[in-house]
Amino acid sequence: MPDPRRLFDAAERRLYLLRITAPARLTEPGVDVAAASAVVHGASAAVGDRVLGCALLIAGKVPRGA
Repeated sequence: MPDPRRLFDAAERRLYLLRITAPARLTEPGVDVAAASAVVHGASAAVGDRVLGCALLIAGKVPRGA
């Protein structure tokens, strides 16, 4: 399995991209970029310290009548 820290790096890059391309969206009620960034950094550090693990879950839609 690839390094799960890459997932957190991607999340941080998305937050950075939003800061550049859609700053108004980040000021909407309920959006706390500082808290999101802190959670991403904390989770990445916990994975690096092997305190937190990561699992890949794949969901699919079951066709009707199956």
